[in-house]
Amino acid sequence: MTNLEKYNNILKRDLKATDDELNDETLVYNRYPRWDSVTHMDMVSDLEENFGVEFDTLDITGFSKYSLGIEILKKLGVQF
Repeated sequence: MTNLEKYNNILKRDLKATDDELNDETLVYNRYPRWDSVTHMDMVSDLEENFGVEFDTLDITGFSKYSLGIEILKKLGVQF
């Protein structure tokens, strides 16, 4: 499984999103119905655990749409 597939699977599971919703227009924090503060922290925790990284405060607050999660993981050394 690629890192992109792992990332997508985490978002689909935590947000109950579909493949078609995996984009910046749909998956936006506090605009997507199930992406609230509790789910946000669940996703951060799941991403940290699955990729062996640690988000800092700026990463947590900066993760506000689909592609930004990928960019943060890249910054933390995850290859996509």
